[in-house]
Amino acid sequence: MRKLALAGAAACAVAAVSMTAQIAAAQSCSITSTSATPAPCSVTSTHTLTIPSLLTLTMSGFTSGTSMTLNAPTTMADYTSSTIQMPTNGPSYQVQANRNYKVQISANAAAFTGPYAKPAGDLAWSTSSGGTFAGLTTTPTDISSGGPTTLSAVTSLFYKTTYAFATDLPGSYSLDVKFTLVAP
Repeated sequence: MRKLALAGAAACAVAAVSMTAQIAAAQSCSITSTSATPAPCSVTSTHTLTIPSLLTLTMSGFTSGTSMTLNAPTTMADYTSSTIQMPTNGPSYQVQANRNYKVQISANAAAFTGPYAKPAGDLAWSTSSGGTFAGLTTTPTDISSGGPTTLSAVTSLFYKTTYAFATDLPGSYSLDVKFTLVAP
């Protein structure tokens, strides 16, 4: 009987501790008053949320899929001098972002692959067909930046490829151009 009493007391103690923990986690409010307009009582709780960075870069205007064919000289008459630049309308993009952003451009390699290592800098870009063009490098360069937007204005890119009559060997060349969306 004594063992049963001790077991019962232990069970009551565990239940009391458990009940105390539940009461400590809960908040309550009571009003006991004989006044016609008793003072209010309130319970406060903290609510939290986390808003993630949301950014989207949408590219369009490629020649095929995600490929771009650059204009090249096709006749001897295209070479008005030993070095010429051929324009190509490049891709365009729009950004959606709930924070500040930058769009950057870079070459994945220092040179085109092909019959010889044609420098990546021979492909120059600009955001205006009559603007200042900059040769591609492997270091990301800012194209544009902006703040939170549900949809940015369309930014169009324009290319000029430099061709050198004496050094550009006939053949197919390829260069991966990377567009990077950055949340500064």
